[in-house]
Amino acid sequence: MSDLPRITLGRTGLHVTRLGIGGAYCETPDGYRAALDAGVNYVDTARSYRNGEDEKVIGQAIQGRRDALILATKTVQRDAEGARKELETSLQTLGVDHLDIWQLHHLNTQEERERALAPGGALEAAQKAREEGLVRFIGVTGHDWPQIGQAVATGLFDTVLCWYNCAMKEPEETIFPEAVAHCTGVVIMNASRNDKLFGGPEAPAEEDFYRYVLSHSAVHLTIMGLRNVDRFRRIAPTLSERIPLPPSEKTVLERYGAQMRADGKLK
Repeated sequence: MSDLPRITLGRTGLHVTRLGIGGAYCETPDGYRAALDAGVNYVDTARSYRNGEDEKVIGQAIQGRRDALILATKTVQRDAEGARKELETSLQTLGVDHLDIWQLHHLNTQEERERALAPGGALEAAQKAREEGLVRFIGVTGHDWPQIGQAVATGLFDTVLCWYNCAMKEPEETIFPEAVAHCTGVVIMNASRNDKLFGGPEAPAEEDFYRYVLSHSAVHLTIMGLRNVDRFRRIAPTLSERIPLPPSEKTVLERYGAQMRADGKLK
């Protein structure tokens, strides 16, 4: 098991490993267990992943481990009633009595954000669930950087999950400043752009894409989807050895990422 470095996740006070597991891709409990055995304590899923099957598989994988994990899932519902129903289903499917982080999923437009944050919206359900002890912290996720930045700017969210990598640096201007201002925990997905940054001409080492995002002072952890469990188990121990990248190595990654994006290889 790797001795992965840990960090406090913003204002949540949660002590998380700097590498976490992203849901949606692994279809077996054994695959998730193998990743957990790498020393990771953060697991992220969503009610909508594989029509609920991902939560089911993760629920099986974390049996006997729940107390050692930070468990996060998401709802795509925008109204309080629908969100509450999804929360109850998530808890039952995962086999747990509470979530560490419950996230409003894909707030990618102003309309969706306004619906979720309005009276009777999903945020209201999340706040009530937090009062009841069903949810410890509330997060927001999405793919549209300016819209997610505006959600974080409200100060209502304890965590934010967004895309960021050496080719897609937009969060540095749109999300990270707001997160720092509100002490919001920053979780990064797509450090490798769904593995598309791997294997290009003169590609850097796979682990360096994760080191890159973790080198930014606003970032607390990055999650990696288990498209390839063996790759996850390879990368995890390298992050226990060294995370920060010197400026010269960051520049190399940024040039490589910019070229891959310009060539249309990251769509």
